[in-house]
Amino acid sequence: MKSRHTHRYYRPPSIALGHAAYCPACFALIDADTPVCPFCDHDLVWLSGRGYRDKLLTALNHPLADVRLRAIIALGWRGEGEAAQALARCALHHPVDIVEGLQVVESVRGIHDKVVRRNALRMLAQRHPARAVRLRAAELSADDS
Repeated sequence: MKSRHTHRYYRPPSIALGHAAYCPACFALIDADTPVCPFCDHDLVWLSGRGYRDKLLTALNHPLADVRLRAIIALGWRGEGEAAQALARCALHHPVDIVEGLQVVESVRGIHDKVVRRNALRMLAQRHPARAVRLRAAELSADDS
């Protein structure tokens, strides 16, 4: 009989009791009190001091689609031009997630800087593998001219 400590889903007690966190650099599940990620060696105190926009941009690389989607929506609400290219890269990096790709297009639509917005929309219209994403990006890009 296997011990519960060797089961593949076993977590250390502090994590199992709800004191878990994700490393903002590599997104590994770690103990919330750990000052340095045991997986990627990033200084978590330094990473936690970054600005909100930087944290949202980092979340675009998260392995969980729902976390990425929340960051995509929040970046669209903020409308900052610095996010446009990162949003487009996110959509291109996850080409099979059509919902995410369409949300990226809608979030890019909210970017205040017209030139940056148009460039990101054109990139998606030309390079995204999903037809629905390409068409919506092309439509918004044409309306933006």
